[in-house]
Amino acid sequence: MSAVLTLVRHGQASFGTEDYDRLSPLGHEQAGWLGGYLAAHDLSFDRAYRGTLRRHRETAEGMARAATLPEPQEDARLNELNFEALAGEYLAATGSTAITSRAGFLHHFPEIFAQWADGKISNDGESYEAFRTRVRQALDAAIADGGQTLFVTSGGVIGTAIAQVLGLPPRGAADLMVNIHNASVHQLVAEEGRVRLSLFNASPHLDPQERRHARTYI
Repeated sequence: MSAVLTLVRHGQASFGTEDYDRLSPLGHEQAGWLGGYLAAHDLSFDRAYRGTLRRHRETAEGMARAATLPEPQEDARLNELNFEALAGEYLAATGSTAITSRAGFLHHFPEIFAQWADGKISNDGESYEAFRTRVRQALDAAIADGGQTLFVTSGGVIGTAIAQVLGLPPRGAADLMVNIHNASVHQLVAEEGRVRLSLFNASPHLDPQERRHARTYI
């Protein structure tokens, strides 16, 4: 039995506001554009899952307004890691200054992941291995079902899933994550007992010139 897993990162959330866990106006547009692309290319799925976070729900709803999609089932295994908790413990342990720029993020994020994997810091009490395990279990269940499965989730989940398929260490997983766009599409194919990466960070719905500004990271 073969299976195709399509993973979508949520649209842009409301970074810098009191409630990060909601889509920004641009995030709502990104979700709608992606749904429109799926509809225009007659792409369909046998089932869909999303994390329990508000930004996952709003992204799935935005896609569904433009495309006919299965009603997504909630799965907390698809929820994002708690970056604020990780970064807070890392800064306290290393005496580093707060991360305020993308350059700082690119420098510190791989080190944060390495320390998490080494058990020096935690994801709000969750170990790196526990996070990897819940992500793997969610994907394994879909592989067992076969067919086409859609996941609406977060960059950390997507990066971790792909890193496991490619056999990358924690720093390699972090390097994947820092470049995952909002509302981007990723795909894994399971055939003959192997899982392979077939698509990474695609955003054809943002190819038109007037939408290229919408390739955002946060």
